[in-house]
Parts: sequence; structure tokens; C-alpha cells
Amino acid sequence: MGVVSAAADLAVAVFSLAIAVAAPLMDAQSVLPPGLHPAPLVELKRWYVAEFGDYLMARPPGFFRGIICLELAFQWPLAVATLYGILTRRRWVATTSLMAGVSTLTSMSAVLGELLGSGKATPKLLQVYVPFAAFAVIAILRGLCSCSPRATAGSSLGPSSRKKRA
Repeated sequence: MGVVSAAADLAVAVFSLAIAVAAPLMDAQSVLPPGLHPAPLVELKRWYVAEFGDYLMARPPGFFRGIICLELAFQWPLAVATLYGILTRRRWVATTSLMAGVSTLTSMSAVLGELLGSGKATPKLLQVYVPFAAFAVIAILRGLCSCSPRATAGSSLGPSSRKKRA
């Protein structure tokens, strides 16, 4: 079971890193005022939109702008915290992983519903978004099925630190 847990941690860490980097640098361009991001980042977004045909990033509809705001306000800090927790082996990482997974899966449900329902999604574009839905499921399972005894919920105090009841 240790190999599965390590693989889940690796997957969650990689996608948390992707969210931690992409959210403020790429996604934020869709909701923040123009001119706030440096020209190379704006050009990178233009290239991505053209290369993958991401019509949601090219002209974000209202629901997508809302999802990006949620990502910046909630998912980005969770991604940073989850990445830190995995790298430093904190017991609370199960909680942040669960929260990040549920939030991401909720967002990806709306995005994938739009992509598949509109008929505008290309296989190349789906290859960008579907892995984030898979990451969300892995993050949820990682949060719920934490195998390590250190990652159990409850008090942050160890057994020897708690007061004993008579």
C-alpha cells in the first residue's frame, strides 16, 4: 500500500505544482485587467489558446471567469499548502488534499460539461482538462484513504502530550 500512497502523493504534488504556477501566471489573465501581466506571459497564453484551441481561455464566458476567481482565491492557496504539506510530510495534508480535490472536481465538472456539451472540444483540448479531473479524484482518494498513521484526523498533539483522564 506504501507504493500506491507514494504514487498518489506524487500525482497530487505534480498537479498542485501545475495549479500553483498556472493559476496566477496564465489563468489570472482572464479576470485581471490587461497590462498587469508581462508581455512574455501574455504571449504564452496566446500561444496556448492557438495551439490547443482553448476557446474558454480565448473569450472566457461568465461561468468560466467565476471558476477562475474561485481558483485564484481558494484552489491556488490550497495547491500551495498541499504541495508544502506533501514535501514536508505534514499530517494535515490529507485535509488540504481532500479540499483541493473536491473543489477541482466541482470546477472540472462544469468545464467538461461545457466542453463536451458544446461540441467545440477537440481531443487535444480534452487532453488538457481531463487530467485535472483525474487529479481531483486522486486527491480526494488521497485525502479520504490516507494510509499513514501520522495522517489521521484528530488532535495535532501526540498521544504522550494529551492529558490523561482519570
